[in-house]
Amino acid sequence: MTRSAAISRRSRFALNALAWPLAALLLSACAAPAPTASADEWRPTVPNPKAPYPLGSRENGEQGEVLLQVLTNAEGKPTRVEVKKSSGYARLDKSAVDTVRLWQFKPLPQDGTVTWREVPIRFFISGPLSSTPAPSL
Repeated sequence: MTRSAAISRRSRFALNALAWPLAALLLSACAAPAPTASADEWRPTVPNPKAPYPLGSRENGEQGEVLLQVLTNAEGKPTRVEVKKSSGYARLDKSAVDTVRLWQFKPLPQDGTVTWREVPIRFFISGPLSSTPAPSL
């Protein structure tokens, strides 16, 4: 047997020895149940900015809740932000959308697909008007 034939035979043996365990590992991974997401996994990672309360809305007593639909990529970055349910006030809706576009969410799911999430943003006036915005979420 030539030297190259002996090396080729050893290489094939080494590949066969690795191929079966690797194939078994891949098959077991494919058969594993999909991971389940907890209810809190839609939540953004900290620290994300709070939606600022528009001064015109505070002065006019506008308050309410904006329900957003947010499409996130595999890294948890918003790629699309849509108003699912309006607060009834364009300024509040715009503040919520503009802010959530900057957020970072937990990457989910594990397979790298995009995910739709629902995010409520609340605008409520509490106390007298001041320079500090009311909490938004």
